[in-house]
Amino acid sequence: APGLLEGTRATANLSQAQIEKSASGALLKRAADKDDVADQVVTMCRTETMTGPTIAIDSGRIFH
Repeated sequence: APGLLEGTRATANLSQAQIEKSASGALLKRAADKDDVADQVVTMCRTETMTGPTIAIDSGRIFH
């Protein structure tokens, strides 16, 4: 479940100020990017023990 992803069509129409405001609200103080999502997908494909949880890839914006 990716959150704000820089460098994608989803953020192409957002101003830099909007992206910075959203990123500043994240625990890691940055937006995720498509490489972050790709890395997680590869990791999940390699494991034999995952059973279908939803993984938030959002730099800690939604932190439980």
